[in-house]
Order: sequence, then structure tokens, then C-alpha cells
Amino acid sequence: MRANWAQTLPAHPARRDAVIAAAWLVVGCVAWAVDLTGIWRQLAVVDPPRWVFLVTLVGATATLLLRSRRPMLALGLGAAVALADTLMGASLAVVFVLTDLIYAAVKYGSARAVRSLLRVATAAAVALAAALLLLAPEHPEVAVALVQWGLIVTVSGLWGWNVRAERKQTAAELAARHTSETRELRTRIAHDLHDLVANQIAVAGLHVEAAKLQAAKLQAQSEALAQSLDRAKKGTDRAHHELRGLISVLTLVDEAGSGAPVDVAAELAELDDLLPAGRAVRWGDGAVDALRAALPAGQGPRARILVRALQELTANAAKHGAGDAHVRVENTSSGAALTIAIENAAGNQAARSAPATGLGIEGTRALLRGIGGELQSGPTAGGWLAVVTLPNSAPGAAEDPRRTVREH
Repeated sequence: MRANWAQTLPAHPARRDAVIAAAWLVVGCVAWAVDLTGIWRQLAVVDPPRWVFLVTLVGATATLLLRSRRPMLALGLGAAVALADTLMGASLAVVFVLTDLIYAAVKYGSARAVRSLLRVATAAAVALAAALLLLAPEHPEVAVALVQWGLIVTVSGLWGWNVRAERKQTAAELAARHTSETRELRTRIAHDLHDLVANQIAVAGLHVEAAKLQAAKLQAQSEALAQSLDRAKKGTDRAHHELRGLISVLTLVDEAGSGAPVDVAAELAELDDLLPAGRAVRWGDGAVDALRAALPAGQGPRARILVRALQELTANAAKHGAGDAHVRVENTSSGAALTIAIENAAGNQAARSAPATGLGIEGTRALLRGIGGELQSGPTAGGWLAVVTLPNSAPGAAEDPRRTVREH
């Protein structure tokens, strides 16, 4: 039971801080009992009774209750107590508590707070160097105490920085391993779907087609039998199409997460190739420039998925629509998102011979959802309209399109 309680401490910062504070209080009381006080009497400006060091000890250990939840506040309060303790000659226990507070501030503090702390430490180092130059000739004992203080603070800060760097490296390695394992698993799933399920569905469709041919040779052909076989064939074709789309989604997610650069301008120029001869993609004013600005070089996964979505929507216009595909790109009124509208006139059955790209509308919608985007599509008075909404993220933002594709 005790072992289990100790193992749960990392998951409960408040409890862990209380245990550490209690431990330092016990250590401090022992140090006070053996008279480890007044270790830097050369820095003292007053000569208090010994019991006063118990007060500073209790005050310093009380700040430890915030060491991991509010590390900078704890350090500020602890430094004030340590300063008062030092001006009375300093006690070893309070010095130890201060080292722990510095360590915790560097380890648990936010990146911005640590940068601020580094600037404060730099200013303190400059002030210490100036004090040494002034005090060393006439008060060498004070200079020695200040150097000791500086070394204690430096070692504590470097210790915390080292632990912080190791934690960050470990987190990065775990994230990379998780990404690699997820990609490998998704690749295996795609291969299994292709090699096992898709092929079996295709074989089933062939058998249904063969059964239809056999039924056609019968003298007394059953209309009900023919209808059942037709429905079975349509079902297998539909299942095969959906499965191919899912495989395309899985494959594209891995490609998008590979980090390979994307030439947005070249990819957009090739959209015309998806339309039959005599039809073209008509870009609105500033549409291409707006897309290139919204997808800088550092956002390869984001750009790849958006380009793939535009390819699918263009192919959809080629298959089901007629005439040119008109593309408009605009920023929303708040500037928080980019909208891309693709519109085409209604087509006829003859236009449906154009090849599909494999994703389908639902697969495209699932991909866009992985980078925070949305896809709305539907018929209009004279044709079809698809609108992609993509949030404008900062150039340095990290997107991971390999988040699970929830639906297809």
C-alpha cells in the first residue's frame, strides 16, 4: 500500500510538493539542532537569536508547497525569505531549500518564464561581478561568500536545466516513436485492406457477374433472380469503391506526414489536367496568390492535404459537372479562416465517364477535418458548389494530419 502511494506522487503535484516540503522541514530542523546556522556571518547586518532561523526555515519550506504548480511564485517568495535569512548570517537549511526552488523553477516553469528568469540571472551575474570588483580588495571574506552564493545558484539552475532538457528530449523521442508506430500500423492496415478485403470484394463481384451470365443462358430466366444479381453486383461495386477510398485516405495521411515539401503553385497548375479537353479551372482574382500565402513552405502536411482535397473536388466536377470549374479564395471577415469555393454547372450522364481520384467527398471531408478544416458541398440552382474552410494557422504552428481519421 505504501509503495502504491509513493508511485502515485508524480501524478499528484500538490501531494508531492507537501511531501518534499515536509522532508526539507525535517532536514532543516536537524541542521538547526546541530547549530548549522550563521554560516555566512560576514554578510550579516543583524545578530538575531537562534530561534529566528526556525522562523525563516518554516517560511522557506512553506514556499515549497507551490514548487511545481506555481514555480516562479514559489521562487520569488523563497528568494525573499533566503535574503532575509542571509542578512542574519544564513542557515544551511534555507540555502538547501533555495537550491530546490531554483531547480524546480527551471524544471517546471514555462518557456517564457524560464527566459525571463535567465534574463534576471544574467543581470544578477553582472551585479555580482561588479560587487566583487568593489569588495574584494577591502572585504575579501564578503567576496568569498558572494562567490559561494553565485556558485550555489548556478549549479542549481544548471541542474534544473539539464533535467528539463532531458524531459523535452524524452518527450520528442516518444512522440517520434508513436508517430512511427502509428504510420507503420496504418500502412499495414492499408495493405491488409488492399490485399485481403478489397481483392475478396472484387472476386465476389466477378462471381456475381459470372452468375448473371450463367442465368442469362437459362431458358426460363427469372426476373427476380436477375434483379437480385444486379443488386448484389451494385453492392460489391459500391463496397469496393468505398474501400478503395479508405485505402487512399490512409495512404495520403502517411504521405502528408512525411514532411516532404510541396510546390503549391505547380500542384495547382496541374488541376487543369483533371478536366476533359475544352474545360479548365478558372481562378478568381488573387486566388492562387492567396493559397500560396496561406500555405508557406513550412506547412508541407497542411499544403499536401489541401491540394489533395482540391484535386478530388476538381475530379468530382469533371465527373458530375459540365463546363469550367470556377475557384474563389477569400478570407473570412474575422481573418481567422480561409474559404475556397469550387463551383461548376450541372452535368449529364455522359460526363460521368471521367475517372475518379479515389478519395470521394467523405474521404476528403475526413482529411480536411484532420487539419481543422471543413467541407460543405451540395447542389445549387444551376450546378454544384463545394466550399472548403481552412483555419489560418501561424507559420510556425505544428500540424499533424495523422490524427485518427474518424469517418470516411
